[in-house]
Amino acid sequence: MELNRLTQDLYAEGYTRERHPDFVYWSNWQNFGYRWEALLKFTWETPCGLLVRGDSDLGRGLAAGDAAYGGVCYCPENDNPLLLCPYGKRDCPHIPQGFPRPFCPCRCTGRFYDYERSAEKVEAERVRETHRQYMELTGGACCACVVGSNGNQGGCLEVQYDVEQCIRCRCKNEVCVIRKEKRDLRRANVFYDIRRTWITRTGFLEEKKVELTKGVKVFPRFVAWTDAEIWLQTKRAEYDPLHSRSVIQPQMTPQDRQQAFFSKMHRQYGTYDYFEFHYEVENVRIAQSERRDRTRDLQDAVSGAEVVHDADLKKAAADQKREARRQRRKTHGTQTEAGGEQLALYGDRAVEI
Repeated sequence: MELNRLTQDLYAEGYTRERHPDFVYWSNWQNFGYRWEALLKFTWETPCGLLVRGDSDLGRGLAAGDAAYGGVCYCPENDNPLLLCPYGKRDCPHIPQGFPRPFCPCRCTGRFYDYERSAEKVEAERVRETHRQYMELTGGACCACVVGSNGNQGGCLEVQYDVEQCIRCRCKNEVCVIRKEKRDLRRANVFYDIRRTWITRTGFLEEKKVELTKGVKVFPRFVAWTDAEIWLQTKRAEYDPLHSRSVIQPQMTPQDRQQAFFSKMHRQYGTYDYFEFHYEVENVRIAQSERRDRTRDLQDAVSGAEVVHDADLKKAAADQKREARRQRRKTHGTQTEAGGEQLALYGDRAVEI
């Protein structure tokens, strides 16, 4: 293990692993390291003369941000911790050759800290400028599509319209900040049906089974109607019939994937001599709630399909989980009572003895 600069200096002054100043400790890297409370008292200086206070957010980042690049370890113990340039200058001559981002090595200084000449002041000005740009882009509203860039492209903020980001952040803006159009905030979801078809043959006996699962939701919670429309339009625009069967690609169950694999690759599954499985998405629609059409369900049943509703399946699964939890609690309570009686019995025997 190569000795860092701090360890070399302490060894040169006659200190050892057992005898050393209180502001350092012997680390697991077989080197001396600065104690955290000591680092908070440091004042760092960038190559261009900006000061960094050790107990500020920037100073704490310097103390905790060890890095290695090009065979050089950048850390406080080597007196070269890295600071992301608050100006964002990629062409700065102080940045080590080949660095992918504008990091510059700092050094500990004995200069008196002055906020007017500090990196904290530059960072505060950058934050204010970012806030100004944000307000200018959004007109004072909050928008999930106005995001921070990596700082290397010449701007603090950029617009990346993504309706899925709007859905994740549950955007409540009545007018879209990016599209400048009014949004329909009615709660809605994208529903679809799944048709599963099994064609099996055992000997000369062939059987066909169709199961139709209705009312499957795309999003776990309801979203704005406008977002649901744009999301569905985007999926339809990306739809490629050569590589996908439907506009929506739902999460297939493990059993669905298994049966689809054997149907495509082997045509055999389980005890069947011939096995064919089809998984199809149909009747994609946007609605505020899933309304059941009993007449349509009856027609599908008459045509030979077994009709089930996704809401019923989830409710049955939740009831089954609830019942299993109740049985576990009941069993645990019975075992606890039995254990108490046994302890009482042992206690009686102890008294008789």
